[in-house]
Amino acid sequence: MASTIQVDKITDIGGNTMLESNGSGTFTSSLPAPTSGIAASAIDSGTIATARLGSGTASSSTFLRGDQTYATPVAGKILQVQTGVSSAGATTTSNSFIQKATPTVSITPSSSSNKIYLSGHIYADPNTDYLMVTFGRAISGGATNTNISGETYGMGMMTLNRESSISFSYLDSPSTTSAISYYFYFKNDNGSTAVALGHNSVGASLTAMEVSV
Repeated sequence: MASTIQVDKITDIGGNTMLESNGSGTFTSSLPAPTSGIAASAIDSGTIATARLGSGTASSSTFLRGDQTYATPVAGKILQVQTGVSSAGATTTSNSFIQKATPTVSITPSSSSNKIYLSGHIYADPNTDYLMVTFGRAISGGATNTNISGETYGMGMMTLNRESSISFSYLDSPSTTSAISYYFYFKNDNGSTAVALGHNSVGASLTAMEVSV
């Protein structure tokens, strides 16, 4: 047998009106109006399980993509490339490294763990001696290193009247997120005659690429 409950008002335990009828099918409610979203401050920590936010494995080594799937960042990705060119030449008789003023490349790593891959191409004339060229860097607010790659790796060498272009590269680990300036450094490695970089106005190029690890 069907039953009917008739009320004109519903109150809470404190006597506060929650829903009231005017007897003609119209109701008045004191319940809060629905919202289009939930404020972050209204969600207690840990209320929503991380796995509920997307599919895949949620961990400290993954991130949530826009398609709501967890993914592992790809290592070795090139994040930015900065290049400088110059046709200006420079000479020295010094047996200590000096900086070639141009080109200069500035780059600011996005993470202190990322690497900077350096690539240089320059025309050189060792005259009757030996010319050595390498990379140098200056970190904003930090040290200036005139020979980051040493005299074994990441350097170019020209000997005894063998005028030509040289290319060389080096993977630097600056361990910073401050702005870095990279240059060419060169010297006469064994003698006293003037050796030249950018000889006969042939251009030089220097490229710095940030690589994620």
